[in-house]
Amino acid sequence: MKKSFQQVIHRVRASLRTPRGRDILTFVIFVSISAILWSVLSLNEEEQYDLRMPLKITHVPDSATIINPGPEALSVSVRGRGTQMFKFALGSNPSLNIDFRAYRSGNYLHLSNSELKALIRQSTGATSVSAIYPDSISIPYTTNPGVAMPVVADYKVTAASQASLNGRPKLSTDTAKVYVVPGQRIPDNFESVVTEPIRLSKLDKTTTRRVRLIGPSGARIIPDSVDITFDVEPLIMKNRKIVIEPINVPADIKLITFPAQIDVYYMVPMSAYTTSDPHFRVVADYRRINLLGGSKKVKLRLSDVPDNLQNVRLSADSAEYIIERL
Repeated sequence: MKKSFQQVIHRVRASLRTPRGRDILTFVIFVSISAILWSVLSLNEEEQYDLRMPLKITHVPDSATIINPGPEALSVSVRGRGTQMFKFALGSNPSLNIDFRAYRSGNYLHLSNSELKALIRQSTGATSVSAIYPDSISIPYTTNPGVAMPVVADYKVTAASQASLNGRPKLSTDTAKVYVVPGQRIPDNFESVVTEPIRLSKLDKTTTRRVRLIGPSGARIIPDSVDITFDVEPLIMKNRKIVIEPINVPADIKLITFPAQIDVYYMVPMSAYTTSDPHFRVVADYRRINLLGGSKKVKLRLSDVPDNLQNVRLSADSAEYIIERL
């Protein structure tokens, strides 16, 4: 490999020693010099560039809270020498830093169009600023303490068929502070901060979502979002024997069912399997017996089933019976 490379170098050198090779080398040198001169002349000419400048507020004291931080960035059009603007063409846009101490006045940071242009020229080194959007900035702030309010979750969540929601959702914080511009007040109908609506279905595992907090219009909420966790557990089948209870039986009659007990199956969360001891009734209604129909079975019905149980069912929907007269 090394030997073949040396051979190529030797051939190139030999070619450059020929009259044709010297002409090609001279041509390449002059083209390179021309390109360098053209680049220098072009970069010295003024050009117009469109930039998107991120907005940053600096030197904000701990006692002040910005209510509305304003636009994330300004769209600007500047003119300047190519040598100055070359870095912007490569994507290196400067940010616009607003010094809180220099522009605060009456609970607002206010920058006029001329003040914005001066800051942009200072940040970019441009000779002029042709256009700015927005053309002025007014950012409210307050030094008053925020009002603490409870956080309420707005959710409608269902679990999958073989799972269950375990208790209420858990919030990363249950309180948020609401800040308003001095002179304004929080409306009386706002007694809490609410999450944006959460709609989830068929959850089969514990799920956490980051959601935004919604408060009064024009106010700032800190924190502005929370994590909400829905604890989901798998369901496990369980059963227990329940005595069949005859109801609506006349005083001179005794209704006896066979069997006297029946299995009730239901599903419970895994964590409650050992402690679950629900109370419900299995009833045989004497009024539902068709004495003339010839059937020797009575329908069974579940009663007083706890709301937290799922997929509750009987091992049989009827039982044989006999009637004894007292």
